[in-house]
Amino acid sequence: MKKVLPLLMAAVMMTSGIPMAVSASETGSTSQDAGSAESGTGDADGTGSTSGETGSQSGTNSGGDVTGGTTSDGTGQSSTDTDGTGQGTGSADGTVTEDEQQKDDAADENTDAEEEDTDTSEGNTDSGKVVTLGENLNEEQRASMYEYFGTSPDEVQTIVVTHADEVQYMEGIATDEQIGPTTNSCAYVEPTDSGGIKVKTANLNFVTSAMIASTLTTAGMENCNVIAACPFEVSGTGALTGIIMAYETASGEELDEGQKEAAMEELVTTGDLADSVGQEKATEVIKDVKTEVIDEGLTDPEEIGEAVDNIAEDNDITLTDDQRDQVVALMEKISQYDYDVNALKDTLNNLTGDSGVLSNIWNSVKTFFVGSNDGILSDTNDEALGSDVITDSTVNEGGFKDGLLTRIKNFFTGE
Repeated sequence: MKKVLPLLMAAVMMTSGIPMAVSASETGSTSQDAGSAESGTGDADGTGSTSGETGSQSGTNSGGDVTGGTTSDGTGQSSTDTDGTGQGTGSADGTVTEDEQQKDDAADENTDAEEEDTDTSEGNTDSGKVVTLGENLNEEQRASMYEYFGTSPDEVQTIVVTHADEVQYMEGIATDEQIGPTTNSCAYVEPTDSGGIKVKTANLNFVTSAMIASTLTTAGMENCNVIAACPFEVSGTGALTGIIMAYETASGEELDEGQKEAAMEELVTTGDLADSVGQEKATEVIKDVKTEVIDEGLTDPEEIGEAVDNIAEDNDITLTDDQRDQVVALMEKISQYDYDVNALKDTLNNLTGDSGVLSNIWNSVKTFFVGSNDGILSDTNDEALGSDVITDSTVNEGGFKDGLLTRIKNFFTGE
């Protein structure tokens, strides 16, 4: 009878749905994984698990139901469907239910979506190329600029340069007339590993590519390809703002504010000098004085003044006292900053195109066979801006298409 009684009791308990007492190893384990409520799924033998905010329990029985247990500081409940799936429910002491968790997850997803919407950058930033557009251009004019640049909005990051941006950079340096009432100039910038700064312009009728390239070295820029352009003719004095903004975005490098200010001042000084001596000579004087000031480490105003006098004489120009003072003041400001002389010369030595006929021919031959490495400068589409577009560049864009064979023949025949 003693042997039969336990068997009868077990049978009664199983048929009535009351679980038999089992050991701790059979009922499951308690974890301290705080913060989530999960559903447990029973397996083929009826195993399921639940978790509250402060703990979780698991248990088994032959029917697939899971009973709740007590956590270290609260209670958790559970229930299962007939297929053995258990759903966890948090307790009233601050635990999180699964419904609440799903709401939190949905809220997090909405927050992430809102954060993505606040990203105002356009295009593919992985390309390392940035386009800036003047805010006063209409949609058709903006489209023509992408076409001229040889790219599209989804291939580059785009920044709209406002008139306020231009004023911020040039106020106190340029006159209101030089700044103008609107912002139309555009830029396309591509950082490079070497080669200095190469510049091409389109429809800029006063600021030249050489003036821009020299000025950008003062701003602290080193290796990059730059295009400054507009759908119609403009002076180009405002182009520098967009170029600097594009370079900082494309390179991830924030340029020194003092150097950017000196760059703006250099552009204005060169432009003022060009009014009386011409663009080429003005660019040459500023370039040569800046090279000597940086190369020789000149900081004394008298020494800088002597350099200005000597270089002006070498270029057969006579400066007024005001012009001389303006150049000296600019060079004093530039002399305060540390520049990589070799990087500076990579750009400045190529600005005036005085390397000689043989050198130009060799550069054309090399360009044809090994490529120019001029990047975006080689991809422009001048036809996009009409038949009257004005272009200028600091690089030799010739190759065979500009009469290389004729130049070689003329070189050897002396014609």
